[in-house]
Parts: sequence; structure tokens; C-alpha cells
Amino acid sequence: MTVFHRQPVLVPTDYSEASLRAIRVAKSIAGADSDVTVIYVAQDFDLTLHPLTWTSGPMPDYQQDRLLAALRKWSEEHELGNVNLVVRIGDPGMRVCAFAEETKIRLIVVPSHGRHGVSRLLLGSVAERIIRHCHCSVLVLRRTSVSDSEPGLAGSWFPRKRVIVPVDFSDASQMAIETALDVAEHRDQIDVVSVLPEWNDIPFYSVEAPSDDVRRRNCDEYMKRYLAEHGYGSLPGHILIGDPGTMIVQHASSVAADLIVMPSHGRHSIKRWVLGSTTERVLRHSDKPVLVLRAAAADPAG
Repeated sequence: MTVFHRQPVLVPTDYSEASLRAIRVAKSIAGADSDVTVIYVAQDFDLTLHPLTWTSGPMPDYQQDRLLAALRKWSEEHELGNVNLVVRIGDPGMRVCAFAEETKIRLIVVPSHGRHGVSRLLLGSVAERIIRHCHCSVLVLRRTSVSDSEPGLAGSWFPRKRVIVPVDFSDASQMAIETALDVAEHRDQIDVVSVLPEWNDIPFYSVEAPSDDVRRRNCDEYMKRYLAEHGYGSLPGHILIGDPGTMIVQHASSVAADLIVMPSHGRHSIKRWVLGSTTERVLRHSDKPVLVLRAAAADPAG
């Protein structure tokens, strides 16, 4: 069963062009403006700076009504329609997560400011906090072409033409494949990928190392059985060897994929799974949009 739900959708904004594109993508996914909420979080400088250290003029006036008025004006100027508008004050990442949980948001669309900037955007920043702490799935966008950055988005953002699904043969992998089937245009445009680490990266004691060909063949046989047993026998499987994050990104680039679906192993474990792991590497280095699934999104509270 898919854990990807198309509404309601939340989009954090910083008034950038990337934010505008994320909002339009969210509207396309949700299908109705009323299912999209745009949130702006003003940082509370009182939490980080002593007043005497503030040297850029008067301390910012963060009254809620003024913040909301500014957001409404921006929304009207860019003809965003009848999306819901919300403002909060505090740590942006944590406030976004708290609001998402309070209102039972099912998907957060996070804008990216380009391939090179995404490392700065993700690490120690708003997007990283959202992915670490949110209860729902997160779609991290990329600016992959000139047309993607234009004000209008033709048609629906889904379905996607080529989708990559990395798997480790867990229950979470099965949900990721189901999600790929839901968002891909055709079944034969889904690549199920399993990455074997280099043998030197695997601890062993007095064990003769099998050749890469043997390891690849064994994994390929297991992949075929796994896909057939779960009803995915027609999906193409690919066995790669190397650093998982790096190989996933390289494969996605080589087949001109336009979405990577990353499975999650639950709300609490994602903190360990994202940082210093496969998902972090994919998010850092991919120039493709990445959908990070959260199993908890399948069973919203209330």
C-alpha cells in the first residue's frame, strides 16, 4: 500500500522564485487550492541574539497580523489563488513540522535553490530539520530545467515519466514501490535499484571474498524472486555495486530519471537513517526531485 498522499499539502516559503515553483507544484499535486497551505516562519532573533548585538537597524517587528498581511500581498501579486496562508514565529524547521502535525498534513513540498545550493539548504537548515522531524512524506524539489523555473507549470506535476526506487527488500521498500506505481506514467518506466556495498566495506573474518559477478548474480536472482512474489514481476531490477547514495544518484542521472522515491523505516528511525546515510547522500548530490516517504503518514492520527 502506498504511503504517499496528495493532500493536504504544506509548502514553506521564503518569498523566493523556488518557493513560487514549489507552491505551483503543490497545487498541481493536490488538485485544489484549498488543500494547499503556504507557511512563512519568521525567525525569532530574540532566541539567538542579545539586543545589543543587533546592528542592522531596529529589531524586526514580528507581529502576526503584519506578517500575515505581507504574505497575503505576496500571494495576490503572484496570483496564487485561494491557498491557505499561515505565519508563525520561531525556528522555521521545527515550526513547519509542528504545524504539519497539528493540522494532519500528509505531504510537505520543500523548494530547492539549485543543485549546488542544496547542500547548504539541507544541512543545518530548514529542509534538514523538516526531513528529520516531520511525521509525513517530504518532496524536495530541484531546478532541473529552464522550463521548471518558469512561472507556469503545464499540466499536472504527476505522473512522472521515469522513477527510481532504491530498495533493501524491507516492508518500507514494498511501500516505496507501490508509491512509484502510483506516481509513474507507466510501469516499465520504474527502475527498482538495489546497491551492494563494496566488499572492502563489509566486515568479515577469514572469509574468502566472492567476486562482484557472483554477488551481483545472487542479488539479481533474489531481486527477481522478491519482485515476482510481491506482484511486481514486470518491473525492471538493477543491481549496482558501490556507495549506495552515490550509485543511486549516478543511475538516476544515467537514465534521465525525473523522480527518486526513497523509502522510510518509520518516524523515529529516520533521524538515524537520513544523517550520514544513503538518503542524506542522495539529497545532497541528486539533481532530481526526491520524495522521502514516511511510513507514519499512512496512519494519520485522529
